[in-house]
Amino acid sequence: MNIVKSTFSIACLLLASTVAQAHLVTFGWKDHGNGTVTLWGEHWHGNQSGPSTANGGIHISQGGIPLFTAQWTGFLNNSDRDDMLTSGVLTGWDDNTGNAGSGANDDWFFTDPLVIGNGTWDFFTGTNCCIDTMLTPVQITLTGITSVPPGTGPGAPGAVPIPAAALLFAPALLGFFGLRRKANKVA
Repeated sequence: MNIVKSTFSIACLLLASTVAQAHLVTFGWKDHGNGTVTLWGEHWHGNQSGPSTANGGIHISQGGIPLFTAQWTGFLNNSDRDDMLTSGVLTGWDDNTGNAGSGANDDWFFTDPLVIGNGTWDFFTGTNCCIDTMLTPVQITLTGITSVPPGTGPGAPGAVPIPAAALLFAPALLGFFGLRRKANKVA
């Protein structure tokens, strides 16, 4: 009897972890042509009654450096990804590899417009249950954005966007100038 209970418990855990991995299956984006982009997250089942807040939105990083968090502010139920592309609701999309949805009649969350350019970004929503769950960050490549320079952002509209590469090299530049200043004091 204990073996049956143990086997049942393990099966339930495996099923629950499989479901949790597959909740947010695709990321989409829409270039508004004015220097802002809306990010979209595709949820694979169920009609939503509001945007998910369990994970605090979409956390964007690059090279392990946290850059920006955008909140899910709206939702769209029963929408086909291909129809969304054709009608201009989406500029592009990229699958959460290994967790791809059908793309047909799924539910979507979206953010307010933000500044982000083409490039490869790490997207992560978080591990809190249940709607927009992800176990680990995924690399998403944004393409087709023409109103924001490549590699710019991410950030809020109106803020002066900083190219992400500058954030990655900023510590090295500060170190270089610090050493240079120290060398000038010695001389």
